[in-house]
Amino acid sequence: MKKINLMNGEFNSIEAREILLDMCNKNINFNKVQNFSSQIRFGEDDEKALNRINQLKESVSSITEILEEAKAHNKKLKIKSFIEIEYED
Repeated sequence: MKKINLMNGEFNSIEAREILLDMCNKNINFNKVQNFSSQIRFGEDDEKALNRINQLKESVSSITEILEEAKAHNKKLKIKSFIEIEYED
């Protein structure tokens, strides 16, 4: 397994919104394409992709709340993000 540091910094609410919501939206769009591909190829939804879309939408809501609170209180946000990559059998 390899652990990679993707993000480690301090951001104002506008910068954090751009970074975090863009990352979530790209992931949502990826899963929408996966689902569309499944619909075209197999005539059925990709349940894994649909579940992931719902999870990501919940994450967007949580992130949005945090960002609004930070903006209202003129606070910066420390954001750390890691990704773990491992081979699957």
